[in-house]
Amino acid sequence: MAMCDAPGIEHERCSYHRLSGRRAWGAITAGLLWIWFVLFPPVLRAGTVEDAYIAGYTASSLEHEFGLRDAALEVHDGLVTVVLVEGSQVDRGKLDAAIKRIPGVLKVDIRDEPAEKLQHRSMREPQAGDAKEQPSGAITTAIEDHSSKWLPSGLLFDPLHADLRWPRFSAAYRSFSTELNVSEGFAGNFGETFALYRNKAPFSGEWEFGVQAGVFSLLDFGRQSVDLVNADYRIGVVSSYRANAWSGFVRLLHQSSHLGDEFLLNNVQVTRINLSFEELDMKIAYDAKSWLRVYGGGGVLLRREPKIGRGTTQWGIEVASPVTFLEGRVRPVAYGDFQANERANWSVSRSLMAGLQLENARIGDRRLQLLFEYYFGPSPDGQFYTRMVEWYGVGLHFFY
Repeated sequence: MAMCDAPGIEHERCSYHRLSGRRAWGAITAGLLWIWFVLFPPVLRAGTVEDAYIAGYTASSLEHEFGLRDAALEVHDGLVTVVLVEGSQVDRGKLDAAIKRIPGVLKVDIRDEPAEKLQHRSMREPQAGDAKEQPSGAITTAIEDHSSKWLPSGLLFDPLHADLRWPRFSAAYRSFSTELNVSEGFAGNFGETFALYRNKAPFSGEWEFGVQAGVFSLLDFGRQSVDLVNADYRIGVVSSYRANAWSGFVRLLHQSSHLGDEFLLNNVQVTRINLSFEELDMKIAYDAKSWLRVYGGGGVLLRREPKIGRGTTQWGIEVASPVTFLEGRVRPVAYGDFQANERANWSVSRSLMAGLQLENARIGDRRLQLLFEYYFGPSPDGQFYTRMVEWYGVGLHFFY
């Protein structure tokens, strides 16, 4: 302004600067008022906007992170009520922790209802993710996702954790005490189960079709060159079913086994066998509690080379502690898998694992496990199925 009062300054230029300044301050004031009305609308109730956000976030978490496809929820002033179908074995502690971490949530109430009542509730309310305001001011939404779906998230049948031939990403050190000409071994595995299609099924259940593939290798740490001892290759198709606490699958798989070249050169007494077969098997699991699962089943080898026994059986138990540590990030787990197969004269194998599961309530079923393991029984590695082996070990296992 002082410059405008000085001699020689054109009057039009000063007027232009004054007008520009007023416009700038006007734009800033309008922007601040717009932000104020967006964040603190005087006409809308702030609780409704916040509740709608919580409802949408919670619905997404229930469906995509926890795989819940029969549930309903209500949000009112930060209080989240989740209604699950009776018999649902979802980890309520993990679910409670995940919802409480959503901004704005003050309290969580998890309830159960019969499937018929929950289905009626879902018919009256909007579909997953569509929030609806009730006369009471509460926001409600229903998760009813039994329609057909390609490439769905998650799996209907949970992994068999102590099954040494269940596809996973893992690395384990093993100290052998009997047979196999290996004192120290490294087991490196990679593989996964992928669901391709899912749809509703009888008895308020779901079924899915997918593929399963994995490579299971054993290397000899006792050799300077870390020789490959054996590698088993598996690929198959699997159809799974789940209804509340019950789940199961039918699978047709192919396995072929291959010895390492260095292992054969260093063990001339070993004769290579071209072991390969196709197996049709079925397993059923029951979630007795959210922390306890039992399973069992059997199968038959179809084509096989050489002419080994056809029959296979498997059963086991899995325990995941309902108590977690470090704000829900660490959970103790223990698994036992037992198998008796005709090709090994029905000798029972014992695969025992126990340790810690690293998880996060906001990432659903993805988990990293540090497990100590013990095994005794017929070797699971390729053509050595007639040899009784024993080992102690420790490994990292990653499950999607």
